[in-house]
Amino acid sequence: MRKTSLRILFLALLLLVTACGGAASTSTGAQNANTSVKDQGPAENVNNEQTGDAVTEEPTKEPEEPKEVVYKVGDKFNLGNWEVVLDSFEFNQKVSDEYFSSSADEGNRFLILNYTVTNQGTEADNFTSMIGGVEMKALFQDKYEYTYTITMIDKDLSKESIKPLSSKTGFVVMEVPDTVAKSEDSLILKLVKDENKATINLR
Repeated sequence: MRKTSLRILFLALLLLVTACGGAASTSTGAQNANTSVKDQGPAENVNNEQTGDAVTEEPTKEPEEPKEVVYKVGDKFNLGNWEVVLDSFEFNQKVSDEYFSSSADEGNRFLILNYTVTNQGTEADNFTSMIGGVEMKALFQDKYEYTYTITMIDKDLSKESIKPLSSKTGFVVMEVPDTVAKSEDSLILKLVKDENKATINLR
């Protein structure tokens, strides 16, 4: 009887030791698994792939071109190194001074543009000239173009250079058909100096 009791006690102890050993093993395995996951860092998954939010690039906006300002007669504006005012304009058959006179061809008239210009550059320069001056054209009905004509008349702005910080009042002439002179349709001036542009609305 005593032997039977000892055997039962021995088996119970054996089962208890076995159970504790299994639990310890399971606990150790779980700890090892947790350590392995922690070592990988929060931003990586099991395959070492980044799981953070993808950075979305915003589409780059192209810089808007500055809106072209349309000036009127009497407005002052800058064009490159020039300060410009179109004081007035008129249509006439000829332009003249004390010594010279120039007449438009038959069926045409001169568009005479009276300017006051100031040279804000550091060197003497011509406001209009065949080479290097301000480019200028009249645009009739937004499609017919007319460029200026250089004359030998006194006060023609292409005739002489203007010193730095000096102003000069003079004219620029364009020969246009009588149809343009008599019409009430749109007529604008386009001025360009290097990359600078200006538009003047005549009518």
